[in-house]
Amino acid sequence: MITDIDQVLTTTRAVRRRLDLDRPVPREVVEECLALAQQAPMGSNLEHWRFVAVDDDVLKERVAALYRDIWHETVVAPLASGEEATTTRLAPSTRPDDATRHRQERVLGSVEHLVHRLERVPVLVVACSVKPLPSEIVGGTASGYYGSIFPAVWSFQLALRSRGLGSVLATALAHRAEEVRDVLGLPAAWRPITLVPVAYTRGLTFAPAARGPLHDVVSWNGSGEQR
Repeated sequence: MITDIDQVLTTTRAVRRRLDLDRPVPREVVEECLALAQQAPMGSNLEHWRFVAVDDDVLKERVAALYRDIWHETVVAPLASGEEATTTRLAPSTRPDDATRHRQERVLGSVEHLVHRLERVPVLVVACSVKPLPSEIVGGTASGYYGSIFPAVWSFQLALRSRGLGSVLATALAHRAEEVRDVLGLPAAWRPITLVPVAYTRGLTFAPAARGPLHDVVSWNGSGEQR
């Protein structure tokens, strides 16, 4: 159990290769972490989220198959064809130096590693929203729509880390939200927002991620004043 909050906050990583796919995860551990996630802030003080924990092998295989389709449609095929938006966002060749290029290569490799083993992850947690879909992708109710569920998801991931489990935020699931809902037999009002694969980690030591200087991303009293 990791009790130092700063350690948990700085070492909760997107874990893919180091997930222990052979060690079972008890349901009570997942539910304990979800109970902590319920304490996250929420819009209008309404729990407009629903969490579906999946440990059935058949259902996991079906969700994993959908996720592999998403991976090929949104990453593999666009990169192979040189599609501009995807290449700019994901291709290692677009990174400015060797260090960031190598880091992006590792990230893509680790994503692919998990994509092809997703059904072996002990528990797949699907986070859903039951709020009405926002009419616009930004502004208006969109901020509250996503702002009401991702704090809870992040709290869940932090709770997992403190107990020796790893996770990753797999938001690409939303590309096939309706199909995921059908596979899991969910009510029409439940919209899958993200997938959180859950497993114990191989080893507990994770380092803080490489980040730029704080002054590059923080300003005071507007955009021009930096310390």
